[in-house]
Amino acid sequence: MKKIYTYLLMVLMATTATMAFTSCETEDQYEAEVLTAGDWQGYLGAYYHDRWGLIGNSYETVIRFCSRGYGATSGRGYEVDYDTRSPFNDYAYCEFSWSVVDGVITLIYDDSTWYPVFVNDYSLSSTHFSGYMDDGTNRNIRFKLKNVRFENWDTYRNYYYDDYYYSRTRAAEAESADVEPQPGKSIAKGAFAK
Repeated sequence: MKKIYTYLLMVLMATTATMAFTSCETEDQYEAEVLTAGDWQGYLGAYYHDRWGLIGNSYETVIRFCSRGYGATSGRGYEVDYDTRSPFNDYAYCEFSWSVVDGVITLIYDDSTWYPVFVNDYSLSSTHFSGYMDDGTNRNIRFKLKNVRFENWDTYRNYYYDDYYYSRTRAAEAESADVEPQPGKSIAKGAFAK
């Protein structure tokens, strides 16, 4: 009987210790976990006017944050901005690195012509992400995003990778050194192309 009691006590202690260690999540880890739990789609206020000179209310953004692993507060991601009336003809796509440090969410885009974005005044839940972002234009840009499952990533990502690999092939075949692949560029079509 003593062996059974000792065994049960050891199992109970191991379970308690496991629960104690898994509940030591920081606020940054919690926010990163919520960010990576879906795709965030919605409107970004004056962002489209600041970045592309586009005015109107038919523009939307979808952002996906991908984690570096369990408990990570940084990772990679991608964003597509598009005109809801012609999403596959008028859009911009770019990938980025992101991090959450002391509650500030930072997005650094692979394309250096896209300004970094800093988000420090926001509300985040499993269904909504809203607040203000700073993209270096000295204006706080209001955003309101919903957690969705966006089904069209492959369409935009394939355009990006097809163009990236095409430029790599041309650079490899070029005889002059002035043709270089552009791994950090974005893809912009239609109204979003500068």
